[in-house]
Amino acid sequence: MDNQGSQTSFNHAQIIKTALITGGSVFILAGAVMIAYRYSQTKKSDIVLPGGVTYLGATPTSAVEPTAVPVKFTASATVPYKEKIGANYPYSFSYPETLPIVVFTNDPTDSVAIDWDNITAQKNVLFNIELIEKRDKSMIVKPKIEYVKNWWQYFSGLKGVNSVTPFANLGGLKGYRAQYINNSGSAPNVDIFFEVPGRNDIMIHLANGILDAAIFDKIVDSVKWNSADLLE
Repeated sequence: MDNQGSQTSFNHAQIIKTALITGGSVFILAGAVMIAYRYSQTKKSDIVLPGGVTYLGATPTSAVEPTAVPVKFTASATVPYKEKIGANYPYSFSYPETLPIVVFTNDPTDSVAIDWDNITAQKNVLFNIELIEKRDKSMIVKPKIEYVKNWWQYFSGLKGVNSVTPFANLGGLKGYRAQYINNSGSAPNVDIFFEVPGRNDIMIHLANGILDAAIFDKIVDSVKWNSADLLE
């Protein structure tokens, strides 16, 4: 009985030892996989483009990973609109009060961004003032449609222009509706540029990546420039 009991105890000890070793190995392996995954995630470089477009890397050497179609922000026709007035420039536009917008401290371009659907504001700029001198001084004296047609050249995430259509909004501002081709060969977003009365060195720029088209068009039609003399 003593030998049999000793053998049974020994077997139980071996089983427990084996289980502990196996469990430890699984834990170590899982930890290694998790560390490798987290490291791979930190190696990704998100570059922000106007209108909230992001892509991985400046010059991808492999197929671009598919990205989810962004959820479009919309609002009921009964939602009131609020007026946004520029901090550094005399522009104004109206937007649905349910649309969460943010501004950036000491921003020379007077940018207004959307903070919604887990997209950071820096990746979702709705409105800004284009400082043409900072892009290309030669464009100051050229027709503004030339600046719009060549705007894609200032961003590594774009490779061409798909279309540029002149128009005027309800306030009478002369504008251009543009679509640019990204590195994956598509033109999913709309960019709007307005000429500023009395100013050749700047343009108004709006970009749409997530807004319902009808809401974006309503914002575009509401844009006004209230003084051609400020900051001359």
